[in-house]
Amino acid sequence: MYVTQNGGILNHRKDMLPPKTGSVPMICILERERGAARLAGDEFEREGFAVRKLSMEADLIPRLKQLRPSAVIIESMLMWEDALQLCRGIRCLRSFARTPLILLAATASEEERILGLDSGADDYITESCSCREVVARVRAVMRRFAQQESNPGAPNSLASVFSWLGTSSPAIRTEGIEIDPASMRISVCGTEVVTTSLEFRLLYYLVQNQGRVLTREQLLDAVWGSYYVEPRSVDACVRRLRRKIEQNPLNPTRLRTIRGAGYAFQPA
Repeated sequence: MYVTQNGGILNHRKDMLPPKTGSVPMICILERERGAARLAGDEFEREGFAVRKLSMEADLIPRLKQLRPSAVIIESMLMWEDALQLCRGIRCLRSFARTPLILLAATASEEERILGLDSGADDYITESCSCREVVARVRAVMRRFAQQESNPGAPNSLASVFSWLGTSSPAIRTEGIEIDPASMRISVCGTEVVTTSLEFRLLYYLVQNQGRVLTREQLLDAVWGSYYVEPRSVDACVRRLRRKIEQNPLNPTRLRTIRGAGYAFQPA
């Protein structure tokens, strides 16, 4: 069920422009019932965001495609497995490759954080955080995504990813993988695989530096940008990439782990 403005979701403030104008960022909150996400939604509205709250019982994907939000928050307090499945489903959509996806969860165990990040979430926030902190962290993720799209100062030619997007620059081919910067498409042995923009940049950076061992810190600085991200985010993104480009993700032949050092894309 979609909760409309008449239902009291949006404040009737003169400075709150309709989302369709493009001047107000929209946050979509996916919830099963009224919980912590609803309180965070109120804080987002006070901070000048437009907010749409959608029930996880509904057919969400068509509605999300219609709304085209600036960020999506999935409240996972009640139905953890459903939230993870929804997270994976959204991440499979090319139209949401550049949309921040945040899990709002009840606990913060290491296992759950890893599962959340592995499922495609860009951040994992617990209900113990204040509403102001939730808003601040979502802002940080949105800034990081914006910087990933436009940062001209990334080292070792990663900046060319940003300048090549939408151009006729030639594709890169290596080890059965083709990377087309013009369309942000990746194919493995002729079969296209869907990646997020973050996964695309990480693979591109590793391929550009193939044969070189890169530490998690180097990858964070080059691919994620200057905003704080846990090193485990690198591990989670690498695992997602392996599931997409390796014949056997548990025994990778392209994207290698170098124990005690980091990761490397190594030609056979």
